[in-house]
Order: sequence, then C-alpha cells, then structure tokens
Amino acid sequence: MSPILSTRILSEEQKKALEDAQIAVEEYNAITIDLLDFTLPEGFTHFIFTSKNGVKSFLQHLTDHPGFNISEIRCFCVGRKTRSFLKENGLKVIKMADNALELAHFIQNIHKNQHFLIFTGNRNRPELRNILQKENILFEEVEVYQTSLVFRQFNSEFQAILFYSPSGVESFTQVNEIGETPVFCIGETTAKEARKHSNHVHVSENNTVDGVIQALIRSYPTPLKH
Repeated sequence: MSPILSTRILSEEQKKALEDAQIAVEEYNAITIDLLDFTLPEGFTHFIFTSKNGVKSFLQHLTDHPGFNISEIRCFCVGRKTRSFLKENGLKVIKMADNALELAHFIQNIHKNQHFLIFTGNRNRPELRNILQKENILFEEVEVYQTSLVFRQFNSEFQAILFYSPSGVESFTQVNEIGETPVFCIGETTAKEARKHSNHVHVSENNTVDGVIQALIRSYPTPLKH
C-alpha cells in the first residue's frame, strides 16, 4: 500500500502514532517560515495573534526590549497551540478561536470599542481584517513573519495528503494535482483552499497537527485510495 503524504515534517511522536496504526508516511515542508525584524507600534494593549509564528516573532522582538511590560497585554488568538504558547510565555489570553472568522465575530460582539494590534504574516488571509474594517473597529497590522512556498513535484501516488495551512495547499498544488486522493486538513480555512482542488476533503475536529493525524487514523483505511 502506498504511503500518505504529510506537507509538514512531523515529530517523532506523531510518526510513531502513524506507525502504530500501520500507516506509512512520506513528509516534507511545503512552506518555510522566516521571522522578521519589525518596529512594535506603541499605545496598544490588545494584541491579536493568528498563528504561533506571530507569537514567536513577537517574543524574539522582546529580547531586544527587556523593559516591555507584558502584564499589560491582553491577547486574542487563533488556535489551541497559539494559546498554549502565549500562556507558557506569561501572556494573558482573553479569547481563543478556532479560526480568524470566529475571532473577528467575537471581537465584533464583545470588544468592538478596543484598539487592536494584529501580528501578521505576508500571506495572512483577509477575513479578520475585512470584518474589523466593516465594523469600524480600530486596528493596526504589523508584519512579523514571512511564509515562502516550497515547490516539490511528486511522481508517485499517495493514500492521502495531510495539509496544515492554506499556503501548504497552494504550494503543493502549484506543481501537483490532488485528483481523487483524500485530503485531511487542520481546519476549515485550510479545507476551504483544499476544496478548490478536491471533492474528498476531511477536516480535523481539533485545529492541531495531532488532530489531523487522529482524523486520518480514525478514518483509515476506509476513505483512502486502494
């Protein structure tokens, strides 16, 4: 039986979970992330992080500004991993949402009179920005990391493909076709991009890499190619 393809290098624990389920995996990083130098705008206490990468870049910035008082910051974020990483580094999380659209609606309903600073990447999707603009909620964006696509062409077929971001889907489909291969996505935003290329899209219940793997294992081998 052919392996599945992960568009991200997995941890040893994640590969062990697949091995225990007798699922062979081929893996590569469909995207790369580079943290950027940036100037932190002043006067904001409400921060929005749409990914763990934004948090990493912000924390790297703090090493050059040791006098910054993080106790004043109120964080709003997308994803459980992002929330956990914020808390591990002493930052207070007011709201965690599964996707940017859900977070935007929460802010619209509960915190629309606040001013927000959004930590973004160069390929961030516009849903959050569009809703805040529509509701006249004041915000500023600062680009703190850069996502680059890594093109790799595959000549073999896979039992399934695992995607963890819309950029990962875009990267893979630039030089490959999904065809009838089932795909498993980390969340609805990634699934939306995958549906442009496939009618066989599965979405994990938890928006984590582990959640994608567990969704695959629970389905294996029924929706996979034979």
